[in-house]
Amino acid sequence: FNNINSFETTLINPPPAPPPSPSPACHTIDLTYHHHKINTTMMKIQKLILCLLTTAPFASAFSAPSPAASFLDSIASIFQNGPGNNNSNKGLAQKRSQLKSDLLELCSSGKPNEIDRKDVEIIMEELAQIRPFDNTASSPSLQKEWILAWTTEKEINIFSEWNISGEVTQTIQNGDELINLIPFKKGGGLSVNGVLSVPIDDDGDDDSSSRGIRTNFEFSSATLDLNFVKLTLPPVGKGWFDTIYLDEELRVDVNSRDDILICVPR
Repeated sequence: FNNINSFETTLINPPPAPPPSPSPACHTIDLTYHHHKINTTMMKIQKLILCLLTTAPFASAFSAPSPAASFLDSIASIFQNGPGNNNSNKGLAQKRSQLKSDLLELCSSGKPNEIDRKDVEIIMEELAQIRPFDNTASSPSLQKEWILAWTTEKEINIFSEWNISGEVTQTIQNGDELINLIPFKKGGGLSVNGVLSVPIDDDGDDDSSSRGIRTNFEFSSATLDLNFVKLTLPPVGKGWFDTIYLDEELRVDVNSRDDILICVPR
């Protein structure tokens, strides 16, 4: 750009013209020629600058986010994403749909231990930022039978890795009932029941990031059905899970053991 500016300055202030010829008509023709040449060249330079600014390398450079640009974008989004903006709502719905599709496709692309957790977490974080509502723990949408699509829990994955079970379900019903079921392919299964509760705001928990999305659980009974005999096991375990994303098609949890559970409805 410095070279273009200096070139433009030279054209605007050209060097002195040669001494005019004795003929007045010739002098007028010379001035007209010089002005025409300068104007034509300036138009070419303007076109050149326009081309430079619209080619891919420059476009990508100018579109790179800067602090100022990000701040202005965030201010604009307050107005663009306000209530009644159908275009914005439609855009969010499309983005959710695409992210959910990407997440489920990733989770089904291989065995649980073959999928990089970081890749899953990237999509999870994006979904968490655009979830349809915040109070997922108390939402009626949570109350249903869920099929486990993917998890990092080794104790659950071992049943599929050893070809003992092909499906794991979790049912949340009647507000506070939890039923985990691992059916065995050859009959029987393992079921663990528990009780759920949603923490209240004034329980002394300083972690405001979990407010509205955290559910506490405590197991109350467990049964191992071997098809020829049923064994009652002592229930062991309690903790919590944060439902960071929830709608009618997908549920994404992170629990107190830092495990991920991704579920779809029955």
